[in-house]
Amino acid sequence: MTRHITRLLIITVTLGIFACDPGRIYESNISIPRGEWRRENRARFGVEITDTVSLCNVYINVRNNSRYKHSELWLFIDVYSPAGIVNRDTVKIMLADHRGKWLGHGLGDKFDTRIVFRKNVRFPVSGAYIFEYEQASRDEPLFGIEDIGLRIEKGY
Repeated sequence: MTRHITRLLIITVTLGIFACDPGRIYESNISIPRGEWRRENRARFGVEITDTVSLCNVYINVRNNSRYKHSELWLFIDVYSPAGIVNRDTVKIMLADHRGKWLGHGLGDKFDTRIVFRKNVRFPVSGAYIFEYEQASRDEPLFGIEDIGLRIEKGY
């Protein structure tokens, strides 16, 4: 019974947060089956950008559980522009401090972390952008990552 109450509380809070979010341009999270992320299972986000004037902030969302045995998560991120340009970045996301304390916000054994990927960027061309994440850990599969996501919001 308490498990259902906890899930209902999480859903209610999440809906409340998203309902009052006028700065959000895009947000999507992909669930990693069984929390076992294989290198070949890339997370792919397609975003239609129409505003080439405003500044935007781009974030990476991560939900991990206590099975995750590292303090950081390494990702390869490919960004495909409508102009056919591909940019690849290697990103390190800190999930725990040096003592092993999780840095994200959590309930139970699940922790949500959001980090800035790009701050105050302007998309140069309107059209469909694709953001593709590949886990860059030496572990195969990588255990303990439950969801991975992308958020784009208006810059300030």
